[in-house]
Amino acid sequence: MVALGNAVRSARRTQNLSQEALAEKIGVCKRTILDIENNTGNPKFEILSMLVRELNLPLYQVFYPEVRENLDMKHVLMEELSCCSDYEMKIILSMVKSLRYTLRSEQCKIVSDIYDI
Repeated sequence: MVALGNAVRSARRTQNLSQEALAEKIGVCKRTILDIENNTGNPKFEILSMLVRELNLPLYQVFYPEVRENLDMKHVLMEELSCCSDYEMKIILSMVKSLRYTLRSEQCKIVSDIYDI
């Protein structure tokens, strides 16, 4: 899992955490963090789970490192949605579905105009 070590190191540095500080936050020794970042350690699920939560790592970076698509915007959107009430979520979902339908309809129209379909 080469990508896991890179993802952990990058997220830790972004949050200005030392390896020692991160280790302390999740209740492991510094050596565990060092091994994970150097890709010499394969963490147990419990440790991986704590890392993901503490560093706010997008799961796709951990489990699907081969994905080339830019999912950062989806991650930001998910973070925003996680702060919404049920009522807000219902309204936002309705708006997103409507907007997506409109955008796709416009794309189809543009394609049909271009190819004179």
